Amino acid sequence: MEKQLGRPVKKLRSDRGEYQSKEAEAYLMEHDIIVETTASYSPQSNGIAERKNHTLTEMVNSMLITSDLSTCYWGEALLMANWILNRVPYSKSDTTPHQQWLGYQASLDNLKV
Repeated sequence: MEKQLGRPVKKLRSDRGEYQSKEAEAYLMEHDIIVETTASYSPQSNGIAERKNHTLTEMVNSMLITSDLSTCYWGEALLMANWILNRVPYSKSDTTPHQQWLGYQASLDNLKV
């Protein structure tokens, strides 16, 4: 985020998995990044991410079933589902995540079935 947008990372939320090494903790502390950890083995404490994962999984399954593609295309369908979700406005905002992140509306001209 810092390299792409020049905005500093202020907070990092983790499920206690990826950022538990001494080196990672030292880096985060050195850069004044607030670390929030969720309770171990309780995915419901990170509801936003879990709902996003559920939505993506449902989209991928729908895409593969309706297109009669093999499950070997699951990864590509996941990337496409995420691409689509980042270009759809959420109920709390008139802007899309893409627009909020990069500052401009994405073109949907190349979107095809």
